[in-house]
Amino acid sequence: MPLWHFLYRLALIGILFFVSPSLAGETTPQGRPITPQRIEWIDVHVHLVGGRMHDYEGAAQVALKAMDEAGVRTSFVMPPPQPPGHPGLYDYEDFISSLKRYSKRFAFLGGGGTLNTMIQKTAPEHISKHTRQRFEKKANEILRRGAVGFGELTAHHFSLMPGHPYESVPADHPLFLLLADIAARHDVVIDLHFDVVVEDVAHLPPKLASQANSPRLAANIAGFERLLAHNRKAKIVWAHAGSDMLGHWTAKLSRKVLREHPNLFMSLRMGGGVQSNRVLDEKGKITIEWLALFRDFQDRFVIGSDQFFVSPGIRGSGTGTVFGQRAERVREGSKTLLSKLPPDLYRKIGYENAVRLYKLEE
Repeated sequence: MPLWHFLYRLALIGILFFVSPSLAGETTPQGRPITPQRIEWIDVHVHLVGGRMHDYEGAAQVALKAMDEAGVRTSFVMPPPQPPGHPGLYDYEDFISSLKRYSKRFAFLGGGGTLNTMIQKTAPEHISKHTRQRFEKKANEILRRGAVGFGELTAHHFSLMPGHPYESVPADHPLFLLLADIAARHDVVIDLHFDVVVEDVAHLPPKLASQANSPRLAANIAGFERLLAHNRKAKIVWAHAGSDMLGHWTAKLSRKVLREHPNLFMSLRMGGGVQSNRVLDEKGKITIEWLALFRDFQDRFVIGSDQFFVSPGIRGSGTGTVFGQRAERVREGSKTLLSKLPPDLYRKIGYENAVRLYKLEE
């Protein structure tokens, strides 16, 4: 091993073991001491589950309670990326009235149940002028209603359980390129779920093979990079960094695309995924590779926990219990990550980057 490489790794180890605990003595934006138990942050990616009764008010109350306990200042609510004909299809219109009373605690994105369905059902080679006009009209309507961006959308979405949809279109689909132009024009973000495939896959891992996924996967990274390069003023937040299910989204890949695409940002999700690519190791410590990435691209990361907050009316159901347990797990993982970051990175990743990226009022 070259001497410079050895010294570099030694320095990173020093950061991990000696700098991270120095959050002691720092304070939150409200002046309270920062401790592993009291971390304040902004969560840029959450969902409300209202159930058949469409009880988004109840789900919002559940979210507020969890946010207060976890130190979350603001949460960004968005519909998940739904395919055409998905049962219970919904979008921002269904929940924004429940958020109005809490405008300082919630912001929202839209398009997961409308723009995403249009993209998924329209073949790239069959984009008519009418389709483009209808798509742009809906996108502009979402922004007029107060959305801070478009999301959650997907170019590739693995199915992880029964009823969880598999979705796949080229990331440089003409409607994605159009949306990038719209987002750039209005200076808003696109929150994109993109399960990356770096090289063709002939056999899926057992967990993915057991669900409704395509049995073989073609590499899709080139189309994603074409989307990023299409309009450099379009800010794209790649959701769920640190928890990919295939094993292709490595810290090394992240470094490459962040370096080559200045309009790319990543939101971190602490939960699930292939162990070798997780941000936190088995002992709950930040891995050397990811910490170096945070340091080198410290303005490009935010926290997007992907919590699902469930209405009390369905919390006792099997689905409600699963969502509730998962939300608590990823919430605690986010707090663990933030508590172990050096103070300057905690401030940037915890809330400063989100304030700037989404143009929040402090």
